[in-house]
Amino acid sequence: MRNQASRAVFDYWINIKRDRPAPLRTEIDPAALRHLLPYLFIAANDADGVPSFRLAGTRICDLFAREFRGAAFAEMWLTSDYRRSVEIVHNVIHDEVPAHIEVDAVNGKYRHPHEMLLLPMKSSEHERSDRVLGALLPQTDRYPETELPVKGLALDNWTFLTGDVSHFGMPVIADQRGLGERLRRIFPDRRI
Repeated sequence: MRNQASRAVFDYWINIKRDRPAPLRTEIDPAALRHLLPYLFIAANDADGVPSFRLAGTRICDLFAREFRGAAFAEMWLTSDYRRSVEIVHNVIHDEVPAHIEVDAVNGKYRHPHEMLLLPMKSSEHERSDRVLGALLPQTDRYPETELPVKGLALDNWTFLTGDVSHFGMPVIADQRGLGERLRRIFPDRRI
């Protein structure tokens, strides 16, 4: 993770989940993340199994110049990437494993790198995860106001994370986009 705020959200999630796969939504204390609330969201599957926003922070809504509460998670993405993004959310919820996604916020001519975290949560102690706590944070300075709103997010790279160590000390457990090409450059004589 390149953004200290992403690490802070992830560390908070790790600390409240303890040795469980996911924390309860009632354990999330907005006051503990108050300076990051504008960049946070909560998404859950609706009655049809479609991931939808329950809440979306003001910086996220400002980025797109629209309210996301009640909107499908796929509406945030460019058409070319919305299916993969929905698959990732489904995996985070069903497999109870967090994901880190590198995205570009795109307005047609300008691309601005962002990081997204998807962290599983559950509504009840006796259930499996049924929602995600998410964060969408710029990797560098905020998107220039003159270039808003963005048209959508473009998926650049993603990975699932595992481990119980704070400060982003966990190994990768899933493929990343472009990983095969990078491995072919490192091991040119091997079939990958």
